[in-house]
Amino acid sequence: LIVFTSNIFAILGLRSLYFLLAGVVDKFRYLKFGLGFILVFVGLKMAWLNEAFGGKFPVTWSLGIIGAILTASIAASLIIKPETHAAHKGRT
Repeated sequence: LIVFTSNIFAILGLRSLYFLLAGVVDKFRYLKFGLGFILVFVGLKMAWLNEAFGGKFPVTWSLGIIGAILTASIAASLIIKPETHAAHKGRT
């Protein structure tokens, strides 16, 4: 019963987190690129970096790199403003 109820509450919590993120995903337009870079990093880590570091890439480095990529993509989304349609009309 404890395992079942803990899984149910975890799923309900993730569901509400999903709807929260779905509402703000338009605000973070560079987040998709950041997640892509994270997937590339994880793939490189599994295929090459573990071999280069004697079979064990440092976990603290991995978390730092992933955190830096996420922070940079969110910061870029907030700092770089999208060009409006009116700005394009003035150029043509």
